[in-house]
Amino acid sequence: MLTNRYFRRGSALLLTAAVLISFFALLTLPSAAVEPDGINPDNAEAMYLYNIENDKVLYQKDIDKKIQPVSTVKTMAGLIAVEALGDKLDDVYVVTEAMITGVVGQHYNIMPGHNLSARDLLYLAFCGGCHKSINILAHIISGNPANFINLMNSKAKALGMNDTYYTNVTGMYSETMYTTVADIAKLCIAASKNPLLMQITTADAHKTEKLGDKNFTFENRNYLVGTGYTPLYYNSLCHGLSAGSTTESGYCVTTIADNGDLSYLCIVMGAGLDDDGRLQSYDIANALIDWAYSAWGYIEIISAGVTICEMPVSMSMDIDSVIVVPSTSVSVYLPTSIMLGTDITYTHTLNSEKLQAPVSEGALVGVITAYKDGIEIGCAELVTKTSVAQSEVLYTLTKIKEISQSRIFIASVIFAICFTVLYILIKALIRGSAPKKRYRYRR
Repeated sequence: MLTNRYFRRGSALLLTAAVLISFFALLTLPSAAVEPDGINPDNAEAMYLYNIENDKVLYQKDIDKKIQPVSTVKTMAGLIAVEALGDKLDDVYVVTEAMITGVVGQHYNIMPGHNLSARDLLYLAFCGGCHKSINILAHIISGNPANFINLMNSKAKALGMNDTYYTNVTGMYSETMYTTVADIAKLCIAASKNPLLMQITTADAHKTEKLGDKNFTFENRNYLVGTGYTPLYYNSLCHGLSAGSTTESGYCVTTIADNGDLSYLCIVMGAGLDDDGRLQSYDIANALIDWAYSAWGYIEIISAGVTICEMPVSMSMDIDSVIVVPSTSVSVYLPTSIMLGTDITYTHTLNSEKLQAPVSEGALVGVITAYKDGIEIGCAELVTKTSVAQSEVLYTLTKIKEISQSRIFIASVIFAICFTVLYILIKALIRGSAPKKRYRYRR
């Protein structure tokens, strides 16, 4: 029994030494800065990278600066259009002259008299970037583009986009139209919650049911999600939302990157071409997304079952302490360069100084809390790792001792002694006061 006890204590000392060695080894490692690699902020007018699940902005540049909305106008138009026509995808509409007169930009040769379903119109507009199709949708939904623009501005206010004002439905340059990246982020988050719009803007390509006398397939003009025009910028993690350019405002792209565990909203506005003719909007977006997935993630800051301390245990003949561990693991979204024990510090609190057998495995005994920069970032309950049986002999002896030391027992003993003494005295008194009998001797 003594040998086992010494063995356990020796093992605990070795474990503690190993933990301390590991801890000091961590202290000697450098902590990497959490800054995006290979991103030149001068290559775009404004940028934004945001983790959706944890409401965390990882990178931003000039997000409150008023800029042209460019193709993000299509995202607002698309959100309104799919909300209005999402249950009418098979309805067919006839294109009139008024619907397409004066429209400039991408048009896919849509002509008056063409019959197009709501599905084709939506895909042409928000996957293929067809300006005529957007204008047609504005007529179908609101009667004319002016009324549709009013809907867009009302929707912007409802989404809290207080620094946004739309003057057309396509995103072509307009001196009186403006937005900010902060507002675009609000729009993109709202749009990302619409499954139909995300499906449309993520499609690699779409085949029309009929355009004029024939069907044809058109490719997605967002090169992050479509490969039909070029595979140079494709990113398998990206979904929707919009991409485009104007001569005055440069190239822009918005997208949601999602790997199944973490999703990011990435916005790049006002980018140009590099010396090799590459579109910097896509290159910057891909660099930001790659950096986000490599530099940030869920870090396990508290591990279930890892020894935190030992608690003394009484009333057991087998062991004199029990190991205390976290009941569950805790993971927090943090930079992957974070150093446990250095950047993350811990405190633990126990409910009592010692335990009394019997002790059940998993008994709650306290809590451990993790901190970063002095702020609590996670906690877990502390429980006993094993059960401890009670010694019946020790329990009985302890109870005897407790009883013998109790006030009731002591009072009872005193009472018994006093009663006995009193009884003896009374008995003696009675005997002393009784008349003595005289006996005669007879011969």
